[in-house]
Amino acid sequence: MIFLPSSHNKQSEKVEEAGYLASASDLMIGLLFVFIIMVVMLSQRVDSIQRGESVNDPLASAVLIIGQKFKEAGLNVVIDPQSGVIGLPADALFGFNSAVLNDNSTQTLKKARESLIKILPCYVHSERAARPLDCPPNDEEAEIETIFIEGHTDSKPLQQGNYTNWHLGLDRARAVYEVLTEGKSQSYQNERKLDVFGISSYADKRVVKSFGLEDAEKSRRVELRFILAFKPDSKKGKAAREALDAASTPTAPTMPAATPTPSSNAIQAPNSKPILSK
Repeated sequence: MIFLPSSHNKQSEKVEEAGYLASASDLMIGLLFVFIIMVVMLSQRVDSIQRGESVNDPLASAVLIIGQKFKEAGLNVVIDPQSGVIGLPADALFGFNSAVLNDNSTQTLKKARESLIKILPCYVHSERAARPLDCPPNDEEAEIETIFIEGHTDSKPLQQGNYTNWHLGLDRARAVYEVLTEGKSQSYQNERKLDVFGISSYADKRVVKSFGLEDAEKSRRVELRFILAFKPDSKKGKAAREALDAASTPTAPTMPAATPTPSSNAIQAPNSKPILSK
């Protein structure tokens, strides 16, 4: 006896396959909409800051504005306003396992430097006397204490003798530093008269992970980490000082309430309240 394949089974398989493709398509469309919404929200937040609307976090507002200047210069940056970090993908700046900037990235970083020279004086202590008139709103009078230029690598070991990921990360940070601080910005100092810009290397100690696995491409990056100085005369500084003073001020002990005693002008009746005599 010969059994022929049922056409019904083939049709059901086609329906299942079509359903799977439709689900995957819906998921991709949903993710795209989420990405578009996030971009629009970020753009609106930057616009609101530039229009003069207040933002509760001075670090976030400063990083958003500076990051936007980098984007306008042509850099594909990743802005994290909450942590105060602007990330530059290393693969767009350097060759593989190299700390030498390519020609295109050098020119782009030079454009970014020109943008920094226009916006950083609004947040740097040494430039207070020469701040531009068009600085963004800064109700907290926030000032940048330090800008760390940090080099990061993936976890793949280098096969270059004693030259390790630590050296590669530091050399990449130095290469970006030398372009961004050439000229006027190299003299920027904080209130303690220390240079604002500095470099460091994290090698592969802070790799980027996706779904629990290392994302090697995203791990290879150079980040600018902005640290604000604490200003005790700012609104938040005053609030913190007042809270500290209130917590450290001893309170007087509470005295127990005195029990009223019948006066000489009161007549106490049995099982009754005192009755004042006339």
